[in-house]
Amino acid sequence: MANQIVEDIKFKIKSGNSVTKLIVINIAVFLIVSIIHILLSFSGRGDYFSIVQDNISLPLSISGFLYKPWTIISYMFLHYELGHIFWNLITLFWFGNILSEFTNSKKIIPLYLLGGLAGGLFTIACIKFIPSLQIYSFSHLVGASAGVTAIIIAAAALVPSYSLNLMFIGPVKLIYVALFVIFIDILSLASYSNVGGNIAHIGGAAMGYFFIDQYKRGRDLSKGINSFLDFFRNIFSSKPKSKMKVAYKKPMSDADYNYQKKVTQDQIDAILDKISKSGYSSLSNKEKEILFKASNKN
Repeated sequence: MANQIVEDIKFKIKSGNSVTKLIVINIAVFLIVSIIHILLSFSGRGDYFSIVQDNISLPLSISGFLYKPWTIISYMFLHYELGHIFWNLITLFWFGNILSEFTNSKKIIPLYLLGGLAGGLFTIACIKFIPSLQIYSFSHLVGASAGVTAIIIAAAALVPSYSLNLMFIGPVKLIYVALFVIFIDILSLASYSNVGGNIAHIGGAAMGYFFIDQYKRGRDLSKGINSFLDFFRNIFSSKPKSKMKVAYKKPMSDADYNYQKKVTQDQIDAILDKISKSGYSSLSNKEKEILFKASNKN
């Protein structure tokens, strides 16, 4: 039965889009950590769980981070409470799919990782250099919130006029949702209830905005991470090499290629500007088709 569960998880990760993969990985980590906690508690060794926590959550001191550098990655997939993981993943599902619709799904995992890295490092820096926050240097950071916040802000920066139908409120533009998220995080700093988390959200938000700003300028910050992930995916891939022969078309000249690329990019930029001003519903069917094809190509 355990093997079947593992195979099901592998299938979901391989067959799903990037948002689905992140959700499955977060749930899998949550279940594994929860099972370890339960087993240690039932065996009378509950105190040993603190060792597990110390090695996968992000220390908020520079020395602690340098001693356990892998935690800058592991912390962003780690949750201890059901409510914490539920709200993070439902938000990831909503905004990750919106961002995928207007870019492509290969942007989601790199942005999630970059948001988590920015949030974690920004939190460590603030706690180190702001005297009033140094009391938190012995604390740890966990959760997907920084990466998810990066995706929220990125989606809002790309298509600010996109409307969400919120329960009891009705249609609200994405830009207002993003501003509310940032406002709540800044306001929550005064309560000192989740200082590390709130600072991490702000760091993730900054990365989300920067990511889309660079994307609009023609710089894709996801390329390096995607190349790195593809490298490891190819190493562990067990696919046999295809014996089929491939017929290649005559290569396009550099001039033709550059012209076609410029025309396509100009069309996409014009469509994104139109979405920003008038919303996705203002697009014609042909414009939607161009955007869809461009997102699949990338």
